[in-house]
Amino acid sequence: MALTIAEVMKAMPLALVPEKAAGVSAKVQFEFTGEGGGQYVVDVRDGQCQVTEGTVPDANTTVTVAASDYVDIAEGRLEGMKAFMGGKLKVKGDMMFMLKFQQMFDPKRAQS
Repeated sequence: MALTIAEVMKAMPLALVPEKAAGVSAKVQFEFTGEGGGQYVVDVRDGQCQVTEGTVPDANTTVTVAASDYVDIAEGRLEGMKAFMGGKLKVKGDMMFMLKFQQMFDPKRAQS
């Protein structure tokens, strides 16, 4: 059974690889559209990650994507870069940070 966006977002702090996030201080706003969507903020600071539901005015980057597509990315059925190149995932703000952001997480860590 597929995960929900709430479950994916709740697992993000567990999936963070702290050494890859060392020295990072950034907020990413996620806007999930469609069924099961919602708004979440991922705050990465000094090797730690906190996820809250809602919005912030000072996000470094905003990601807009269908909830179902992001679940597919989280579960490994869709590559984030392919989703971006295909227009399924839109990024507003610091694009270079988003490339680094993607590498700071290992979904396998959240499963253990």
